[in-house]
Amino acid sequence: MRLSCRLSGFGRPLVLLFAAFLFGAAARAAPTDAPLSVTLTGHEYPPFMGQQLPHGGLLTRIVAESFKAANVQVKFLPVSSNNRVITGVMTGLYDGAYGWAHAPERDRKLLYSKSSIYTFRMVFFQRRVKEIAWNTLSDLAAYQIGATLGNHYSEEFSDLQARKVLQVQEAASDINNMRKLLLGRIDLFPMEEEAGQMLILNSLTPAEQVNLSFQARPIALIPTYLVLRRNLPNAALLLERFEQGYRQLNDSGQLARMVGETRKAVMASAQQAQNKRNPP
Repeated sequence: MRLSCRLSGFGRPLVLLFAAFLFGAAARAAPTDAPLSVTLTGHEYPPFMGQQLPHGGLLTRIVAESFKAANVQVKFLPVSSNNRVITGVMTGLYDGAYGWAHAPERDRKLLYSKSSIYTFRMVFFQRRVKEIAWNTLSDLAAYQIGATLGNHYSEEFSDLQARKVLQVQEAASDINNMRKLLLGRIDLFPMEEEAGQMLILNSLTPAEQVNLSFQARPIALIPTYLVLRRNLPNAALLLERFEQGYRQLNDSGQLARMVGETRKAVMASAQQAQNKRNPP
């Protein structure tokens, strides 16, 4: 009996120690990042996003793969216009979006990723018969300039527009502005360089396309980000996960390869679609 009592008393610490060891091993074996999910909105903005684009477009693939690498499932919800996207996120209608720049009104209502996911090159599109030179944006005070609701072109552009130095006509969509440009109702229209070229290729006839060009000089280089509404549960954690996945892809070189591959696929798809619309 004595021997049994001694063994029983001595064994309890061993059992507790063994249990603690098993618990610690299980904790180490368990994934450190529990699965999360988020719904992001986007609009048609080739080559960066679009339902029919390979991989959903350049930015869609960057965002999807960055979150995937950090164990976050993303659902992409298409919205009809860029203005609906950003106002919907700011009012809490949607979780978040991507490909958006810092702007004062947005900064008060949104959380941004630390890393910029892409830098937009903003340029003026114009008619070939009326090419317009300028040194500073204020030099353009005499011209009619188109703008799309919800878009941000640069801090300087916004300031000059607010002070009425620039004559800015706002329209609901980029294609509306391109058509106004063709008709001579505006003289200039600022847009991201690649996106503007893709819009012209996808939406205008070959006869219309040859009448438009874009300026080599950029208005601004605009870093764009993943954005989430401030009151979204786990918003800070989701941004942390995104940063983790994005850095992993970038540091490995996979991000650059992915962007190049997607750009080629999107351009090839657009060219094939144009050939079908306008056979030789």
